[in-house]
Amino acid sequence: MDIVISVQNYLANFHLGKISGWDVLIIIAFIGAIFMYGLFLGRNRIIVLILSTYFSWIICNILPWKKIIAWKFLGMTYGPSPSFKIFVFLGIILILWILIPRSVLSSPLRIKVKEGGWAQVFILSICQIGLLLYLIFSFLPNQVITGFAPLIKKIFIGPDAEMVWMSLPILALVLMRKKKKQE
Repeated sequence: MDIVISVQNYLANFHLGKISGWDVLIIIAFIGAIFMYGLFLGRNRIIVLILSTYFSWIICNILPWKKIIAWKFLGMTYGPSPSFKIFVFLGIILILWILIPRSVLSSPLRIKVKEGGWAQVFILSICQIGLLLYLIFSFLPNQVITGFAPLIKKIFIGPDAEMVWMSLPILALVLMRKKKKQE
């Protein structure tokens, strides 16, 4: 427990110019996640994850939160907390990520086939992680967002970030070409 508190204190007091330790941690996690995605998932699974993320975001936006509150689901009386919405969002992504390869979408996406070079995987990883961070940050209340550094706000929060992160994965998927077969 003391280690957790000391890490929190270190990150709160660490500053690199105008960027705080927490912002540096978010940037490092962003870069690390890009490489981990590419290594472990591959192009086709990242495509499934991008689609799952879009579908999950749509589902979370149309969920009848007021009716769920009326049921007193999990003791909610004033509405779901941001952390609960994020948990539901990530849970739906996981469920869809597991189900899509077993669905009718597996044939058009050619999920079983290993395709794509490192450049494609890297670009799709950036798009996926950026989209995921933008959408998670969109669930957070303004009190939390105001504590972020201007760089993080500019990259992941606001109308410009929304336009970039909501359209960049789609653009990457549309413009990405299949690997040419060698005869």
